[in-house]
Amino acid sequence: MKKGIKRALIIILVLAVIIGLGVLAYARIKQMERNKKTAEEIDISTPVAVTKAGVGQIRETLALNGSVKAVKEVNIFSTVTGKIKEIMVREGERVRKDQTLAFVERDQAGLKFADAPIESTINGLIKQVMTEMGASVTPAAPLFSVVDMDSVEIIVNIPEKDIPRIHTGQKSEVSLIAYPGSIFTGTIYKMSPVVDPLSRTREARILVANPGHILKPGMFGSIEIIIQTRDQALIIPYSALIDREERQVVFIVENGKAQQVQPEIDIIEGESLSVSAGIKEGDLVIVVGQHNLSQGDQVTIVEEIE
Repeated sequence: MKKGIKRALIIILVLAVIIGLGVLAYARIKQMERNKKTAEEIDISTPVAVTKAGVGQIRETLALNGSVKAVKEVNIFSTVTGKIKEIMVREGERVRKDQTLAFVERDQAGLKFADAPIESTINGLIKQVMTEMGASVTPAAPLFSVVDMDSVEIIVNIPEKDIPRIHTGQKSEVSLIAYPGSIFTGTIYKMSPVVDPLSRTREARILVANPGHILKPGMFGSIEIIIQTRDQALIIPYSALIDREERQVVFIVENGKAQQVQPEIDIIEGESLSVSAGIKEGDLVIVVGQHNLSQGDQVTIVEEIE
């Protein structure tokens, strides 16, 4: 083979090797760029959980504690002096107004009087019998205690800062330790005209119907006074709210990016709150993963909570 041809073949082979290495290097660089881009996308995309802002009912309430008391409880006295001749009722028995509870024998030496009846002044139950057969009685000592159990009242003390929001006629929900899981409804029917100077509270009384007499004076429980109710409020979870630069803000997702908004908060009830501006129905509100976000950050929705 001539030297020229041999040299040409060597040059071609070397060039082919160089070109092949160049192609491989180029492909590797492109792959590295793709891998780098993918890694960058993974690094900057924050996983978040969202929920849709929806319309529903929300209430503003004031939570307090209180005790059950009888609305009416009276002591019954004799109108004459004498001795108990007969007792007509027992403790726990239901009585009517003007019903005879006992008779008093009021005979004096040389004189004969008809037995004097002792009558109930209200409808109710005999709470206590405070006399016995043959006992001497006078108009000064109570003989019976009668309590009206058809309705009871819950006494609560309104903190001074909440007094302007509470008034008669407002509905309340009562939960008693004795009946866990049961809710009794009542209405504020009476409020003290003054504020206690020591506790800085105003007393309110909530009337609750008690037809089965299951609510007993002395029971204790929690009360929620319903201040206002919104039936068509825009509601988001309270957990969506975060503090940012002395403001309370929420992040929503738009086109795969986090958008910071400052909603106008209306009512807070438990784990929910209503907003009057800044968020619209159907917005994807971030409830998990929002604490480290900034405006415009790329996000990936990993869960949508109903």
